[in-house]
Amino acid sequence: MNFVYWFIRLFTAAKGVASLLICLLFCAVLLSMQPTEKRIFHEVVITTFLWPVQAILSRVNRTVLVSRENEMLKRQNMTLRVENDFLRQSISLQPRSQELNAFQESIGFSLKLGQISGQDPGRYGTAWVIDLGEKDSVFVNMPVLTPKGVVGKISKGFHSHSLVQLITDPNFKLSIMCQSSRFKGILESWKVGELAAQFPVEAQVVVGDTLVTSGMGGVFPKGLLVGVVTEGGLGTADMADIVQTVRVKPFQNPHLVEEVFVLKRQPSWIVGKMEADMQTSVPDSSRLNADPLGGVR
Repeated sequence: MNFVYWFIRLFTAAKGVASLLICLLFCAVLLSMQPTEKRIFHEVVITTFLWPVQAILSRVNRTVLVSRENEMLKRQNMTLRVENDFLRQSISLQPRSQELNAFQESIGFSLKLGQISGQDPGRYGTAWVIDLGEKDSVFVNMPVLTPKGVVGKISKGFHSHSLVQLITDPNFKLSIMCQSSRFKGILESWKVGELAAQFPVEAQVVVGDTLVTSGMGGVFPKGLLVGVVTEGGLGTADMADIVQTVRVKPFQNPHLVEEVFVLKRQPSWIVGKMEADMQTSVPDSSRLNADPLGGVR
């Protein structure tokens, strides 16, 4: 025991010298052996010491390589999945893009195509945020529409985005016209997500009639599609002898919209332009913001 203790002490205190002595001793033993004994010693060392060490190191190395390869494959798989999702979105967008391009070419006004990037989370859902702003020459009171019809107008503008007020907003009123009888009325929110239009009691408006913008109010030009009459006789009894109220279904379902067009306002449809042109002291911005119908769009 004392010999082992002092040997451990010596090896710990002088590792280099001890290692050299052990190597010299090992070499001396090998030199003193016969060839047959050397072969037996070689096989014993390989099978009892070197092979287990090599097997453990090989397993560790293989595990590390597999782990790295697995991580690389995961990254490639995620990249391919993202690219696949983008391709699927592009394929689904192609029919809408063709429809939007055809509409933009067919209409005779200047349009700006924008994406809806945000929506009012409230139960009314009466506002959107689009990715067009003042940098895109988009300003307050510009009409917002889709190839199917009117959906709202720009209510607030910022540098790179704008807020859209939808026609389903209870505070939104739109001057409309029955396409068949040419009678004019007012479109407004009736219930949550529903629209109603008021016409003079003598107006010839029946179920199935198409309603379009009347061009009055200085915001929307004349003739843009709005919706179709689905039901009549919604007015209260005390107003029945003055106006008639009909239910309106918009041509464009606002819950299915992803892209919209912003229609640049033209001076030709602004109410009172001729009178304003005669008053040269009135700046153009004042004429554009004029609202002679007191809130009716």
